[in-house]
Amino acid sequence: MPARKYYCDYCDKQFQDTPADRKRHVNGIQHLQAKARWYDSFNQHHQQIPNPPLCFHFLNTGFCRYGHSCKYLHPTPSNTTQHAPIPSPGNVVGVSLGNLPPSLQPPPEAGYPHLPFVDWG
Repeated sequence: MPARKYYCDYCDKQFQDTPADRKRHVNGIQHLQAKARWYDSFNQHHQQIPNPPLCFHFLNTGFCRYGHSCKYLHPTPSNTTQHAPIPSPGNVVGVSLGNLPPSLQPPPEAGYPHLPFVDWG
């Protein structure tokens, strides 16, 4: 008796129908992306979030396994102006060199005073 074949409608692929093969396919990145694209085709008419938060996985790696169906924003040159700029360390409210603890302040211009060498031994 020949092995049964499984056909995936999302991926338009056919493969041997064993539990291990089916599990490997269903958990695969190509299947997840194809399934997300299929469901997204029905969600085109739903209202989108006006200013969604950034997808940090996409920011760090340049890739998101959810693709266009990700609920977070994948920044491109055309949509980067939608968000307020991230403040630089000099522009952070409430932080200045005067109110930093001594351990985090920059060294004085003249350097630290040198203490005489003490031989403890």
